[in-house]
Amino acid sequence: MCGIAGIIGTEQLVQKPLLKKIAASLAHRGPDDEGIEIVPVGDGGRVVGLVHRRLAIIDLSPAGHQPMRDETTDNWIVFNGEIYNFKAVKIELEKKGHAFRSQSDTEVILKAYAEYGVKCVEKLRGMFAFALFDARAQKLFLAVDRFGIKPLYYFKSENLFAFSSEVKALLASEIVPRKVNFEAVQSFLAFGAVQAPLTIVKGVQAMLPAQYLVYEMESGKVESGAYWSPGSVHNSPQPPFNLRGGDSSSVPPLRLRGGQEGLREVLEDTVRHHFVSDVPVGLFLSGGVDSSALAILAHRVAGKTLDSFSVTFEEEEYAEGHYARMIGEKFCARHHELKVGDSDLEKLLPAALDAQDQPTIDGVNAYVISKAVRDVGIKVVLSGQGGDEVFGGYPTFRRIPRMVRWWKMLHLLPRWKRAMLARIIGEGSVARSKLAQYLMSDGEVSTFYGIARQLFSQDAVATIVIPDRGRGSTIDQGIVDFRFRGNDIAGVDMFNKIFLLELRGYLANMLLRDGDVMSMAHGLEVRVPYLDHVLVEQVMFIPEREKMARNIPKSLLLNTVRDEMPCEIWARKKMGFTFPWELWLRGRLRGQVDAVFNDVQAAHAVGLNIRACQNVWRQFLERRGGITWSRMWGLYVLLRWSRVHLLV
Repeated sequence: MCGIAGIIGTEQLVQKPLLKKIAASLAHRGPDDEGIEIVPVGDGGRVVGLVHRRLAIIDLSPAGHQPMRDETTDNWIVFNGEIYNFKAVKIELEKKGHAFRSQSDTEVILKAYAEYGVKCVEKLRGMFAFALFDARAQKLFLAVDRFGIKPLYYFKSENLFAFSSEVKALLASEIVPRKVNFEAVQSFLAFGAVQAPLTIVKGVQAMLPAQYLVYEMESGKVESGAYWSPGSVHNSPQPPFNLRGGDSSSVPPLRLRGGQEGLREVLEDTVRHHFVSDVPVGLFLSGGVDSSALAILAHRVAGKTLDSFSVTFEEEEYAEGHYARMIGEKFCARHHELKVGDSDLEKLLPAALDAQDQPTIDGVNAYVISKAVRDVGIKVVLSGQGGDEVFGGYPTFRRIPRMVRWWKMLHLLPRWKRAMLARIIGEGSVARSKLAQYLMSDGEVSTFYGIARQLFSQDAVATIVIPDRGRGSTIDQGIVDFRFRGNDIAGVDMFNKIFLLELRGYLANMLLRDGDVMSMAHGLEVRVPYLDHVLVEQVMFIPEREKMARNIPKSLLLNTVRDEMPCEIWARKKMGFTFPWELWLRGRLRGQVDAVFNDVQAAHAVGLNIRACQNVWRQFLERRGGITWSRMWGLYVLLRWSRVHLLV
């Protein structure tokens, strides 16, 4: 895991001091090594400047240094992530005549590109974001993994192209203007995180999951596409991958083997792949089903080797320490607990918010536990992220099917009657506003998902934004965008529709993005076994009735570990790994929030009316208007981000 960046431009612009400045802004992502290279491009006075900050996980020797050059092709690469099947791909390439000088997965990507071109990404099983300079073709090839676990951002202007692991690094270069994207602000207010491919900075775009991009040096032309889609995988005749990650196997696909038996085998294989490392691996353990199942699976494949880490709270109603301790002591080598109260958070919060790459209502929890893990000396951890999406743990998997059924009945009412009901219902609380939108919706599953995940409604936003800021981008359009570019969710069952929407929405734009930024703020690599594409493809083929058997959330996953998981873990109410913000915002954090809500310049920079924001804050404190803590927190982090990153 690392931090990468690069600039293509004139040799007068792309010089070592500029690249050193960018490298410094990424130093937290890779404390073990720094690499900078300036590579000439043809005879036109243009160069490619490449930056790498290394967190050494595989091949700790100097042979793993980046930027890395392929001596045979003269191609260069900067790579962030881990390729879990790199040894298998390496053997395949050696049989084709390729020679290697290192034991790194980085070199495997270089050689795979030399052999397969842009299709090399189809061979990779892992999490990754990389930029590869093809010296002979004079092209830059960018690619990210299938789920967007590893982020990559780019900026293009006349005669200049830049990319980086973080938006803040592009700002640090000073080649990207500090101008806000008001359309992105709208999407943040709608969902609590900026929706890709938008970013909060005007002109900077986020790479989407499974996206590749080719930049032609001479013409400046950009070609982009997707090399993988879970929707198209579902509609294919059979699962195209196998347990070894190749194109054929003696292991029959799950739908031929029987879902549950095959799933256990695939899960264990997935966890085994995620142990590929030359440094010790730990585990985030919340005491919930997903992380507890990982602990059990890891114990099966590697014994009692993991150190586990959990956060507990002074507030009893939020404490899950007992459950995490129960699993950690039984299945892990050592269990570590970090107890956090409002006084601790008050000290940590400024640094956690400074670590945010873009405004988000999530991520502070990941920052706190990542710090605790890194302080112990662990550089790699497994996380249960993705379990709720892949196995149906969120309320949306039950709520949206009900919304579909009820809408069919409500739609029998004339539109004017539904409009009248919506006007009557639509004021007074978040729930009433969502109900009004539901009454007037188009009946699409993707629209229902957008309503369910919404932070601020269109009407609520209208009261806090400055008129004309972001004109042409509306919250309604943000909901419609969840239809996801074409027919990707057409022809799949209801469970997989919701899975795909969660995958592209909440998971990609908040959980994974924030998890990366907040863990890498401490130089910690987080691996997410439930988002292994081999596992996901197999699960998509299991019939819907088996995934929601007896209407039990995550029944598929539970059935693979139930014989070893204490019933106290799976039978209790789902909590989720979050902090007691409601209590803390009204308590010790109130002073920090008050200060930001008096910053007129910060509000104006992102197009917000400060008086309206102050009014929402008062309503929250006085418990009026149904203002939730997440809305309040969203306004706070947006204003604070503006103050720190735009007003400089």
